[in-house]
Amino acid sequence: MTQKIGAGLLSCADKIWETADTLRGAGIKASDWPAYMMPFFALMMLESRLRRFRQSRIEEYEKETESDFKVEDAEHLNWLEYSAKAANKGFHKELLLHGKGLAETCLVPGGNFLNRLLVHLEQYDPDTKRLLGIGYAYGQAKFLDMQGKASDLFSRDNCPLFPFAKKWASIDLTAFDNSEITTIEEHIKRKWADISAETAGEQYTPTDVIDLASALIVELRREGKGGAGIADVYDMASGGGNFLFATEDALREAFPELSVRTFGQELNDALYALAAIEARFREGARIEWGNTLTNDLFLLDKFDAIVANPPYGVDWKDFKKHLEMDASGRFDAKRMPPTSDGQLLFLQHAAFHLSETGVATIVHSGSTLFSGDAGGGESETRRWLIQEQDIVEAIVQLPKNEFFNTGIHTYLWVLNRAKPANRKGFVLLINAETCFTKLKKNLNQKNCEIDEASRVRIVQAFRDFADGPISRKLPVDALLYNKVELELWRHDEAGRAIAKQDKIEGEKIVVRFDEAAYCVDAGILDLAPFGDQTVKEAVALFNNAARHAEQTSVEVTGGQTYRRDNETGAMVIGSAEKGLGVLSVKAKVAKAKGVERAKVDIVLDQLLEKDNETVAYASDDNANNRLIREFLARWVHEPWCLHGAKMGCEINFNRVFPKQSDIRTSKEILEQIAAVEEEMARLEAEIVDDFQQAASE
Repeated sequence: MTQKIGAGLLSCADKIWETADTLRGAGIKASDWPAYMMPFFALMMLESRLRRFRQSRIEEYEKETESDFKVEDAEHLNWLEYSAKAANKGFHKELLLHGKGLAETCLVPGGNFLNRLLVHLEQYDPDTKRLLGIGYAYGQAKFLDMQGKASDLFSRDNCPLFPFAKKWASIDLTAFDNSEITTIEEHIKRKWADISAETAGEQYTPTDVIDLASALIVELRREGKGGAGIADVYDMASGGGNFLFATEDALREAFPELSVRTFGQELNDALYALAAIEARFREGARIEWGNTLTNDLFLLDKFDAIVANPPYGVDWKDFKKHLEMDASGRFDAKRMPPTSDGQLLFLQHAAFHLSETGVATIVHSGSTLFSGDAGGGESETRRWLIQEQDIVEAIVQLPKNEFFNTGIHTYLWVLNRAKPANRKGFVLLINAETCFTKLKKNLNQKNCEIDEASRVRIVQAFRDFADGPISRKLPVDALLYNKVELELWRHDEAGRAIAKQDKIEGEKIVVRFDEAAYCVDAGILDLAPFGDQTVKEAVALFNNAARHAEQTSVEVTGGQTYRRDNETGAMVIGSAEKGLGVLSVKAKVAKAKGVERAKVDIVLDQLLEKDNETVAYASDDNANNRLIREFLARWVHEPWCLHGAKMGCEINFNRVFPKQSDIRTSKEILEQIAAVEEEMARLEAEIVDDFQQAASE
């Protein structure tokens, strides 16, 4: 994980991480370290950008005026202050005009350092203070909560606030550009993820996954609009901005003439604040705070590229009604997933925001591929994306254990609003499950990474868009299926079944549920076996016995005897087996002349059962109907009635890429069994010998 970070960057990242030693000494548990480190990291990042801005403006002044910039000259300082405010990169008068930051605040130890620190931080502009979490009112969002975390450190034994702040003050990020700052941030977030399984998924998308996703974005851009013009990149769940800004850097590196602007929205306070602070120093970057699904702050915008790793398995029932009433066009009532997992909502949201030539790489768990039944919201979302919109160009199965806090399989959806003509109507599945190298040391549950050679292999497979060692090119129809709903008239193995409905009546009938017998006179149940029970209670007990009986028999005095095995449905009338059928015995309360009685209806009928069959799909109606008919003719051997067919959609990597396993021959199995039996006999003989020897002694 460190090969991408140079010695200078790595040294700085290590120095940042050493600040955690103070937190450890203060008794703060490791999983809470990120909450204390984030605000100070953001502060030093902000300071470094403002120092760089100050230096660049001074150099600009000296170049344009061909004279020295003098800090003692009020006019010069006024020009610098005005320039800084106009740039809207953040403002701190002492830092901007006189270069006084956290390091200068930490020059004098002792005293009320918390007060001195807050006085220093209060000089920032209102929006910066809001992001850092300074001067917030009760009940308002705290974002990075610098004020709260600093106060907590100040109140602890031995007051670790000052040594903690002093360590951060010694970290100078001024020498690093925006891309390098992002690299350092990724390195630190990876360490945060390593110690905090609870929040790792929120804080960090692994660098190797980001590299693969951004490489595919570059490839899509190269195949589509090329390296000229403007590229607007969007992340709907931007976290701290690593995925978004890394994609920006990849596009800038691949296409030097391309103007890249970045846009993101994030719900988590601290991560939003981190991304928003970094965005200030990236040209054309804009990060918004809020719930993307319920309050889309980019509703009117379309984007050239979308990247995201939205949350998995997050419950959205609290705003279910809100989304059902959403009139933006992002969602559809037929495509609503279960409230237990909103991933497919993010896919619909992404499709809505793609420009006419927009592309996307979005990380999801496996539930987006196969969860839900035909005709349901999940299946309909997949069908809409794959068939109706035809914007799914590829899906990549990533190696297992790629993420820090989960060992589940994850998948990269590759969307393209303007698929090339030769790819329309097709989806490429890439099985990159084995495209990785093992890590020397596990990072929580992450034990592997997609190395550069594997990344090149995956991108090449995407570029080829054909069947290959790790890829399959499938027509859209292959990802769809028919769920056929049938009603079967069940027959036994000999082809026997009750042919028609017949009501069984008689003056005297004995009904047996297993060993319990009940008399029915002229259709009325004898209530004697029920003692003091009311008619209603007796009916309930009778019907309950009917439901749970393993065997039901009906003996008509002077007539036939009917017996049914309720587990198999096998019917015997008299002594003759009649095949499968239903013997329905049911009581109900009936009133006659104000008197309640228990009336019993006994019906012999066909055994009809509903069944569902999964049948291949064809987009042509005639061909599709033929597939259904041929399947039923071949596989359904009992009379059936077709009640309808629903179209479903799922992506099954195991079916497309079956796992081969060595199957032993029967001879090998028998030889192994014989060897085990021989060993058991030998052990048994030894035990007998030992027992006899012990007895003789």
